[in-house]
Amino acid sequence: MDRRKSAVLCGFGAVLLAVAVLSAFQLSARQQYLTRGWETEAPSPFPDTSYPPLCVNAALEQYDPQRLEWALDLAAKGGFTWVRQRFPWSEIEPEPGRFEWASWDAIVAGAVERGLQLLPVLTSPPAWAGMPPDPEAFARFAAALANHYSAQLVYYQIGHNPNLGETWDGKADPLAYADLLAHAAPAIRAVDPDARIVLGGLAPTVEDGPINYNEPRFLELLVAAGASPYYDVVAVQPLGFSTGPEDRDVALTRLNFSRAVLLRETLVALGEGDKVLWATLMGWNSLPADWPGPASIWGQVDPQTQAGYTTAALARAESEWPWMGVMCINNLQPRPADPARAVPDAEEHWGFALIGPDGEPRPLYTALQAWAARPRVAHAGAYPASSPLITYTGGWRLGPLGADIPLNASAEAGDARATLTFEGTGVQLTVRRGAYLAFLFVTVDGQPASALPRDEAGRAYVVLYDPLAQVETVTLARGLPYGTHTVELLADRGWYQWALVDWRVLDEPSTLPWPVVTGVLMVLGVLSMGMAARHVEWRAVVAGVRAAYARLGTPGQVLLSTAVSAIFGLASWTVWAQGAFRRLGEGAGWGALALAVGLCYFSPWVGVALVSGVLLLVLTLLQPGMGLAMTLAAAPFYLHPVSLFGRSFALSELLLLPALAGCAAQILVARRRGGREALPLWHPTFAATGALLATAVVATLLAQHRHEALRELRLVLLEPALFYAALILTPLEGRERRRILDFWLASAVAIAVIGLVQYFVLGDVITAEGGVPRLRSIYGSPNNVGLYLGRAWPVLLVELGQRWRAGRKDRRFWFTAAGLVCVGAALGLSLSRGAILLGIPAGLFTLGVLAGRRWRKVMLLGLCILVVALIPLFSTPRFAALLNPASGTALLRVSLWRSAWTMFREHPWVGVGPDNFLYAYRTRYVLPTAWEEFNLSHPHNWILDFATRLGLPGLLAFLALQVGFWRRVLRLTRQEGAGKALASGLAASMAVMLAHGLVDASFFYVDLAYVFFLTLAAVEWLGQGALD
Repeated sequence: MDRRKSAVLCGFGAVLLAVAVLSAFQLSARQQYLTRGWETEAPSPFPDTSYPPLCVNAALEQYDPQRLEWALDLAAKGGFTWVRQRFPWSEIEPEPGRFEWASWDAIVAGAVERGLQLLPVLTSPPAWAGMPPDPEAFARFAAALANHYSAQLVYYQIGHNPNLGETWDGKADPLAYADLLAHAAPAIRAVDPDARIVLGGLAPTVEDGPINYNEPRFLELLVAAGASPYYDVVAVQPLGFSTGPEDRDVALTRLNFSRAVLLRETLVALGEGDKVLWATLMGWNSLPADWPGPASIWGQVDPQTQAGYTTAALARAESEWPWMGVMCINNLQPRPADPARAVPDAEEHWGFALIGPDGEPRPLYTALQAWAARPRVAHAGAYPASSPLITYTGGWRLGPLGADIPLNASAEAGDARATLTFEGTGVQLTVRRGAYLAFLFVTVDGQPASALPRDEAGRAYVVLYDPLAQVETVTLARGLPYGTHTVELLADRGWYQWALVDWRVLDEPSTLPWPVVTGVLMVLGVLSMGMAARHVEWRAVVAGVRAAYARLGTPGQVLLSTAVSAIFGLASWTVWAQGAFRRLGEGAGWGALALAVGLCYFSPWVGVALVSGVLLLVLTLLQPGMGLAMTLAAAPFYLHPVSLFGRSFALSELLLLPALAGCAAQILVARRRGGREALPLWHPTFAATGALLATAVVATLLAQHRHEALRELRLVLLEPALFYAALILTPLEGRERRRILDFWLASAVAIAVIGLVQYFVLGDVITAEGGVPRLRSIYGSPNNVGLYLGRAWPVLLVELGQRWRAGRKDRRFWFTAAGLVCVGAALGLSLSRGAILLGIPAGLFTLGVLAGRRWRKVMLLGLCILVVALIPLFSTPRFAALLNPASGTALLRVSLWRSAWTMFREHPWVGVGPDNFLYAYRTRYVLPTAWEEFNLSHPHNWILDFATRLGLPGLLAFLALQVGFWRRVLRLTRQEGAGKALASGLAASMAVMLAHGLVDASFFYVDLAYVFFLTLAAVEWLGQGALD
């Protein structure tokens, strides 16, 4: 490709990339515009929301008794469940201490009689209270009203339009209003503990004071004044003005129905997202076409449009705004009395009225009546289990904690059911789990719930077991076509734990394909630029960089050179200190390091532990090879961490970090002395390792239990991978590498010896089926003994065989023989079925195939010994159960694998995250037939383990590491030499891992991860001839 074509292709790629990026930003902005205010994620339960939310503003005090009955009947027949009514302080308490309740008692009694809930507005202070009104006098009035109506009222709204100056005789006063709230709220709650305080309705305005304050600013000033504890609900007035409810512009200068979203965002920004909004005044104005007066300040629409706008606004709030509660239409009929200052006259309010001056319903009333008469279904939002929208059959109990499953409920009887009809695109259920076997079987529209796992019969189910008794929201279905759906639960046990907490309905916006399209365009752009970059004249680029460096001038060049020299100087000093430390002799070095580790790990005194920790830091910095070896030996002790300053750390990571620092210093100096070519910082296996780590990081960030995921990411993936990089890159001597392998084998022997002492001397064992004791050593489970020792015995065996063959029966030979006997005995006494039936045969078979003819005889002999040993083992209940394919163990494993496969199918790309299998399995994926083992932390299969933890990319990265390992091993074992036997032993160790890992863990334990990466590194050493 010539330079001109390269330039054209590069330019095309740049344009394509720019278009894709700009399109992505534009389309993303449009999506945000269309969904602003939506609760697109799972809606949280909001207090002070009710269904149906329909409310009407009324001036009932204007009617005589007969007309009052008429007005209340109209409200009830119109489908309203709330009536917002002003309770003027000036009329109820015309003089201090003298209350006139009669007319207000009639209003309250009439509303209660018809099942209407009242929202009283405490407003219109009397002249004697002053302006601003005396807060203590107002508190006494509010307490008197609450005490008088405590049996009939729950909500109390404090004032109206507090953000407008006309309410305060000139200038809006947020501090004065905060003072009123601070006095009135405690006074009301003192006489009515269940009372809820509603903020005065904030009038829509764009002004920023001091006469009037826009709603967000006034709310900010209230919060700053400390008023938050004194109100429970924020009231807004989302009047539509001249645009319909489809107007989604949200701005401080925009007055429309969507202004409620602005207030919601303000609440969230102020940290008050748990409070809901009530629309205490909403609607569109519709004056007659021949209206003689001035144009309405609220805009103007015709009656049919008014009706359509209002019902559409209610529908929008239902489907998009679960944070919106009561919505009060303005109004039944306006109050004919003279209005307060700066408020338009009553005639203009007739444009909002539901009932005309002639007493006849207007189109708005008829439309709202029809809207309220629709079948009652749940919309976007959270609904307590006691909601009347939920139908229960059977003896369910309802209470403050939720719904309790009937006693003796079972799936076979099918008599305990709960049904919810909803309108949306998904549904979730919040459950309270307990430490007992229980399930819910779920259908949506008669079909198994799509977001749940299924049992053998194809039923979708929710697990109600969790020993932590946690409350969790479970997605039952998602991505449904928008419309009306019915979800039904069938309970199977689970009584006395109030299992159902709430239901949550989703109404998610439709997702457009633009992310895929723009992503493809970006990839094409990058590829085009990449193809062209291959033909770029890079020498010219380098020349440009040199010219730029020259333009720095002498001061800039000196500064840059000084910084680089300081880095290399520090590294050189560290290596000088390492050389001085070596001159003390290896014995002194290892003795000092072992003493420091022992003091740090076992000392009960913090001071001694810290001093020894500092010594440990210095020693491992000076001799990183020692640090790496001790790190490997300490890896199995991760279950017995070191406690420092209230935090727990694995001993291996305390040893690894300073060792890595020492390794880095050695690498820097070696590269400085020998050149970059002499010690490259890249290795082919790093690509797969990096992919594994990258996938793990993403999976961790997306994990539900992130704390646990971060811990496993650190201990099992990141630190062992860094350990591997240090083994590969650090210029260690051959004997240092050999010693690292020896420390691994020594740790295996030590674990075996500890287990044998426990077994034969201390009696510290695990009792298996039939009362048979099992060796456990330092682990909580004997299976961990089988996993760790299973990795070591093949290498011990080839080491012993190699020395036998060479006639070198020295001290190392006898130590190796004794160690192999201890490891073999401990392995057998662990009664690990995976280690004995799969691991040992796989290891022997691999040795026989790779190590040569003589090892085939060893393989056959070993298999014969194993077969003979299995005869008494299969007489024990633990092994005899394997001969019965219908045994509990076999069925549980199959059920576990089915559940793990379902988990992978639902999380194919990043899995559920490191160390999250336990929480996902026992609370969602465990099959009802596998109830005996809820608390499993891995799927007992290495393929499913990687797939469920890290998704398909993580599994592929691990397979890439395996392919690279076996290619190198096969190459080494085809060559005769001293390294062939060790390569065969390492291959057998890996084969044990893969075979045993088919039915148990394989990698995701700290000790197994370190051994895995050591095995990879040791094969690389053999290939480089670096284990002389």
